[in-house]
Amino acid sequence: MKHLLTLCIGFFMLLSCNNKPSQSAAIATDEPEVNEDTLFRVIDLANNLKPCSDSLLLSDIVEDVEYVKLETADNGLVGAMNRGYVSDSAIFYSSSGNTTPPPHIFMFDRFTGKFIRTIGKSGQGPGEMHWPIGVVARDSLVYISSTYRNELFVHKIKDGKFVKCIPLNKPHTAARDYYIGDNRVIHFPFYSNWDGKYLMCDMTIQDFDGNIIQEQTPDVDYTGFDHRNKPNANWAVAWTYKNHPNVYSFFTDTIYAAINDTIRPRYFLSLGKYKRPLQLKVSVEWKHYIIFYSFWETKNYLLGSFGLEQEAWFFRYDKKSKEIKTWKQDAEIVNIAIPTDAYDWCIVSAAGITNDIDGCSNHLRAMDFISENQFAICITQDNMDEIRKIVSESTNVKFPEKRQQLLELIDSMGPDDNPILAIYKLKD
Repeated sequence: MKHLLTLCIGFFMLLSCNNKPSQSAAIATDEPEVNEDTLFRVIDLANNLKPCSDSLLLSDIVEDVEYVKLETADNGLVGAMNRGYVSDSAIFYSSSGNTTPPPHIFMFDRFTGKFIRTIGKSGQGPGEMHWPIGVVARDSLVYISSTYRNELFVHKIKDGKFVKCIPLNKPHTAARDYYIGDNRVIHFPFYSNWDGKYLMCDMTIQDFDGNIIQEQTPDVDYTGFDHRNKPNANWAVAWTYKNHPNVYSFFTDTIYAAINDTIRPRYFLSLGKYKRPLQLKVSVEWKHYIIFYSFWETKNYLLGSFGLEQEAWFFRYDKKSKEIKTWKQDAEIVNIAIPTDAYDWCIVSAAGITNDIDGCSNHLRAMDFISENQFAICITQDNMDEIRKIVSESTNVKFPEKRQQLLELIDSMGPDDNPILAIYKLKD
């Protein structure tokens, strides 16, 4: 009887604890605070493609903007801007197109835009690269990727001298996106190889000797696949948030993050009937499926852009409320020299956002990440008239003095001047 009474008292105490308000329980617990940035979330995009009537505002994700006019020098004409990176002290850009000397990395002062030097040498000898693609700076070194070379070229920032090459494991032609950690390279091969089956990889963590530490390999059923209908992997859609590289895998509709030496899923994007079949080739049929182009992330939001039915779509996911908002605009279709409709699913231009910061270009597709928490718009001879018009007609901007400064910089551009960078800082 005594044991029965004790059991009943314990049972009623348990009920009493379970009926307490959850807020009080949360205050009383000694459990560590949950890291919101590592939680796994499901984003039901397929059932939320309902365009909003209000605008997607740049101020939702950006807190400030600054401008740097890159100095024009005889040996520092960058030509077409390719990939860029901004460190605490310098701006690095890889150039494409016809340049003299041949394409390599250009280095400018972070604040004044003064041309400092070129980095890298074209050629096929030791330490020479064919064509620079990506560039990342860390501490006193700059890491450059090149076409047709499965390695990163490491140079000193101080004097541009070549240091060494880091072999890359399983790149896709060239590493376009990658992250440098402590004796670590995280890159996104989207690699395919046919040896009786396909081997796919979304993300690889390796050391500087090329040894794989961990990789994310999708579990794909290759039944019925052969070399004639192999999956088309495309480029990775990757970005870095709070020092953690992220990548979207179209194989699994999942966003993975590298946290230390562990790769874990962060978001699942539920696409439903809009998910592209693996066996679908590059064709007009792609326009019927969601094709992601880019992602941006802040403390409160995950923002992404994608194409569907020849329209440009943008979504914003609120991490706290879990609310999903979507916008869409008609968009220009890619214009290629070959007369074919095979690429009419490619979206090349759409506004998608109201730039209420300074009124500069409102094309999300024109905004390129240049470091973890910044992106830039390059104002060049080709687009300065368009941007001048957009800025001049803009109203109700949060930084009117910056808007005026930008107009004055554009008006000061000569016919052969290097670009102006509008650098936008994402909210923490």
